[in-house]
Amino acid sequence: MELYQLKSFLEVAKVQNLTRAASNLHISQSALSSQIKLLEEEFGLLLFSRTSKGMLLTDQGRVLQSYASETVTSSEVLIMKAKEMAGKVSGTFRVGVNTDGGFLKISKLSRQLITTFPEVNFIFVSSGTIRTPEMLRQGHIDLGFFFGDHQTSDLTCERIGDVTIRVVIPEKIHSQQKGTDWVALAKHPWIWSVCDCPYYQRVQAEFDWHGVEPNKIVDAMDESVVKELVKDGQGLAIMRQDDAEEVIRDSDTYIWDGASFEVPLSIGVLKNRLQDPTVIAVSDLIKTIWSESL
Repeated sequence: MELYQLKSFLEVAKVQNLTRAASNLHISQSALSSQIKLLEEEFGLLLFSRTSKGMLLTDQGRVLQSYASETVTSSEVLIMKAKEMAGKVSGTFRVGVNTDGGFLKISKLSRQLITTFPEVNFIFVSSGTIRTPEMLRQGHIDLGFFFGDHQTSDLTCERIGDVTIRVVIPEKIHSQQKGTDWVALAKHPWIWSVCDCPYYQRVQAEFDWHGVEPNKIVDAMDESVVKELVKDGQGLAIMRQDDAEEVIRDSDTYIWDGASFEVPLSIGVLKNRLQDPTVIAVSDLIKTIWSESL
């Protein structure tokens, strides 16, 4: 029995689908199927029932699932402890980036990471706030930036700063305004996003409190697209303070002075990686960089 077979077993048990599990593990479906078959032969047990609804654990499989999880976790802790004792921080480390690199101070972070940890290959991966938790769980990233709070049973997050959110209004809409309250603003066209981004959740809650619904004409998640549409006068939008100031410099737009909101900027990791020396070192460096700018 190999450790990777147990990891494969746990992934199939988690997603209950061989194709999806193979994709998450970055191996072929046939290779994954062979791993499960070999594991069943070694145990002398049927671990899964192959049904039209997917790969479902048998009673024996459910019993062994907890033992397999403990074994994998123990092996990871053993490796982490050995690295810690040896004082080594090496390998590949992927950082999930949820917004533009300039705002996240990625250039400064990259310089210091390369200087401090020359044996580590750092990769910056576009993640997005909504995708960050699942990318952490699937092992696509080792640490991720995100807005809001995603504290769960398997993820831990730490606030490193706050982001100020503002409402930006194109001049041609601003000149047509009859009133500057939330009810009046809701009647104008809005560049919005249907995703669960904390920006939009916070402002949607304000509209809900006033008993109105904004006139959402365009769904745009990408911040650069939102800025272009607002510059073109197509609608109101929610932006970070720094993006809002950039837009009003480049176009006939206004920042509404009726409200501003604070949303946490956080970094998150899997709880079972909290003792990993590389995770600890990178997290500490990120927190230091952001504390210097506060």
